[in-house]
Amino acid sequence: MARPAAPGEPVAGEADVSASVRYRAVVAYVGTGFNGWQFQKNAPRTVQAVLEDALAGLAHAPVRVEGASRTDAGVHADGQVAHFDLPGRREPRAVLAGVNHRLPEDVRVLEVEEASPQFHARVGAVWKEYLYRWSRAGVISPRDVPFVAPISPRADAARMREAARSLEGQHDFRIFAVGPSAAESTVRTLHAVRIEEDGDELRALFRGDGFLRGMVRSICGVLSDSARGRVPVDCAARMLETGDRRLVCPKAAARGLTLLRVSYGHRTGRRVTLSP
Repeated sequence: MARPAAPGEPVAGEADVSASVRYRAVVAYVGTGFNGWQFQKNAPRTVQAVLEDALAGLAHAPVRVEGASRTDAGVHADGQVAHFDLPGRREPRAVLAGVNHRLPEDVRVLEVEEASPQFHARVGAVWKEYLYRWSRAGVISPRDVPFVAPISPRADAARMREAARSLEGQHDFRIFAVGPSAAESTVRTLHAVRIEEDGDELRALFRGDGFLRGMVRSICGVLSDSARGRVPVDCAARMLETGDRRLVCPKAAARGLTLLRVSYGHRTGRRVTLSP
């Protein structure tokens, strides 16, 4: 007697195995236990590697996963977008169930849909949103500890807003990047930067057409030092203007950063409205 199909496996005669089909997925993960998104030979537990292992078990063949953003070790995601190809057409809900059945608890695929063969999660992204969270509380709730970075109770949201003012628009963000090559373009556009205050919590929300490696955490290091009065509020502006590495502040901790969402909408000049 044949065994029942596991979640996501095609029932005999159900899948057309003559061609591969591309799928688009939205992925969420707690980054604490991962060495970042991208596969690394010397750090096997990455989000990409875990997803590829789960999909390989589903497809009974190697599967390559491409993500929209290569988050650093310890960085979280609520709305990472990825694409992958599977042999034969399967119902997206079956793929969703099948891959989650094989994943550890700190990563989940939230949505799956069939995509065009030309869809590319990284190349096709129009903008991305990142959120950084700090807490000024003397004692941070254990439920929040993995997702917020501590900051001085005296950190001033107004100073942080003033420091962030110069970041919007198109700039060469090389000074905020980690290890960019000389040939790599480091010009990016930040459509909006919003600083929010909610009780003890400070938040910085970024929307941009792309982000360099380490860029958001480097910016947040300057913002947090500006809020605490450790550097002048024009420090970020001076860094962009001069590229003077003597002005660089320590990067903000990875645990406070979350990739919120990625958009593939039309490239228009419409007004940008950030997520609530």
